[in-house]
This record gives sequence, structure tokens and C-alpha cells, in this order.
Amino acid sequence: MTLWKTATGGKTVGCLPSTPVPELLHAAGLLPIALESRGDLSLFSGQVNAYLVGADLRLSTAIPASIPRFAFPRVHPVSLEDALNWIEALAEWVDLVSGSPASEGGVWKSIRAYAIRRSFLRALDERCAREPAFLTPEERRNIVRAGIFLPPEAHFRLLSSILGVGPEDADISQEGEKGDPLIVLAKRLM
Repeated sequence: MTLWKTATGGKTVGCLPSTPVPELLHAAGLLPIALESRGDLSLFSGQVNAYLVGADLRLSTAIPASIPRFAFPRVHPVSLEDALNWIEALAEWVDLVSGSPASEGGVWKSIRAYAIRRSFLRALDERCAREPAFLTPEERRNIVRAGIFLPPEAHFRLLSSILGVGPEDADISQEGEKGDPLIVLAKRLM
């Protein structure tokens, strides 16, 4: 994470729980870090530029007031309009934190990168199920957990080299990039 920040000048966002729409953060040049527990807040103290937190207000009190945060709504959106309003509010916050808004093309690129990564994670699971000796449980866990600290492109390249396949082999939807990517992300929240 420190190397990524040094190399890119980008900012990190601690996500507790992990965000259902990391593509939005990634498209604006932010690195979403999926924190696994409240204890991770102290582990990453001073290294995280902002926080995306769940509706549990107790977590917000553990974050210094000077660090920007965005809280998930307490209730899942019931309509596409509600979900889109939430995504647009998050997009505004992301723009403020990153200092540069995510372009539509950038969001589509991020959606693609995360889709490839999810495809390779499924392929890794399938291969480990077929070939139990392929990786030890600890090796598999470490490879999967690397995605917490790596941008999706770096993680899918790691997975690609382990699986011996290329990004073109990813099993992702071929319907193309049609319409507003924020609507695609909003539908995921429902």
C-alpha cells in the first residue's frame, strides 16, 4: 500500500465493511482497502486518507474527525432511484477525496478490471476444488487476501500468472458497455 501511494501519488480509502462498489473509488484514482475488522482501523492509522463505513455509528467514533468519511445508508435501497441517489452521493464524495472526478470511461475501465478479477477468483476456487494439491489453504488465502492491498489490475495479473491464463480468458459478460455506468453500479446495490 505504501509503495502504491508512493508510486502513484494516489490516496487510500479504508472500507469497513468492504464496499459493494469499489469501481467508483478505483476510477477516481483511489485504492479501496477492505478492512476486515474494527481492529484494522489502528493497523492502518496514518496510512488511510478517508473511510467508507457501514451504518454502524460506533465505527465512526474510532476514526479521527479530521479524516473524511462516507457512511453507507442504514437500509438497502428499495428502488433504482434510491440506489442511484446513493451512488451519485458516493461519487461526489469520491471526487472530493480524490481531487479528480471519475470519468465515465474510467468507471467502465474499473468495472471491467473488477469483473476480470472476480472471474479469476472464481477460476482459482474451481481449480482448487478440482486439484486440492494445487495450493495449500494458506497459500490460497494469501493470494486472495492480496486483493485487499492491490489495485484490481495488479491482482488479476497475479491470479493470471498463477492460473496460467491471460486476461482475455476471463469469463466476463460480453454485453458491452452500454448506458450509464453509475446505473450499472446502482443495480448492484439492490
